[in-house]
Amino acid sequence: MVGTRSEVYVPEDRSRLMVLEHDGHHPNVNDAVDSIRKDMVVLIRNVPAEETDGIIHAVADGFGLADELALQASYVSIYRHRHNIGKYSMSVNERLDYQFVSPHSEGSRAQPMQLASFYCYENSTDGGETIVMNVDDASNAWPSLRERVRRGKLLPGKTLTEREARRARGQYRLNLPDDLLRDDEQVVDEQETNVPGLSLVEALAKPQKAHSRVLDSGLYVYWDTVASADIDSAVEYMHLLKDCGLLREPAPSLDVSQMDTQAPQRIWRSGVGYSQLFKSKITIKLAPGELLIQNNFTWAHAANNWSPGSGTRKVSAFFA
Repeated sequence: MVGTRSEVYVPEDRSRLMVLEHDGHHPNVNDAVDSIRKDMVVLIRNVPAEETDGIIHAVADGFGLADELALQASYVSIYRHRHNIGKYSMSVNERLDYQFVSPHSEGSRAQPMQLASFYCYENSTDGGETIVMNVDDASNAWPSLRERVRRGKLLPGKTLTEREARRARGQYRLNLPDDLLRDDEQVVDEQETNVPGLSLVEALAKPQKAHSRVLDSGLYVYWDTVASADIDSAVEYMHLLKDCGLLREPAPSLDVSQMDTQAPQRIWRSGVGYSQLFKSKITIKLAPGELLIQNNFTWAHAANNWSPGSGTRKVSAFFA
């Protein structure tokens, strides 16, 4: 992958950030909930680590998402892709030297997480900024994007029995017939299943709107399953970091594919630039005791890289 653009412009807008203080008592959760309903990002300062679970639970409960918060924490022990830190918090994904995390909203349309939050224990590196980017749901670029989805593909003339449909749901997480491959979807990987006449495919599908319980509306979301499939997303983010003076590079410089944590998953190019996808951004170098909370539908999150040995960055995540 080679960078192709020389400038990426997404304006910084700190007016979209609501800063609250933890003064020894719980901050006013209603203020946090109200701010998120106004599509602002909330930053709570001076939060003791042992109080993060209670604050996040109260905010999630304000949107009727307390059960979803607990569910996401429980998935960690099942799928082992992260590890649990607190009752609801989990580790962020590990990365190699000089790697960055490009913008994405956690989850997918099939697993639509509504809230995302990050808590800082330590951030003494020469980088490690968190960048949250406000998604433009009204952009005309969405038809050019694709989401990587799991589908079932039936042999011509094959009809599933009720028992076979149950097996496909239990073993392959396919809700058939809703999850059958569509004519306009591009297959990128296919494998056999133990259900006769049914194969499991990974496909590229046109994005569809999902329902935001926070804003009570249908929205396009820059899911991880959208962002991580697109080579141009990594190229755009590398250029954005360079434009903002936030990219840390060794000498000689690394290719974008070596700096991108999602490089192995990127399989096509959308041709879509960040100026088409995002209305604004907020850049924050989280300090110890700071808790960031956002609407996962309307704000994608990202992080820049840092020089090896420059310090330690320890951040936990919450999703609901």
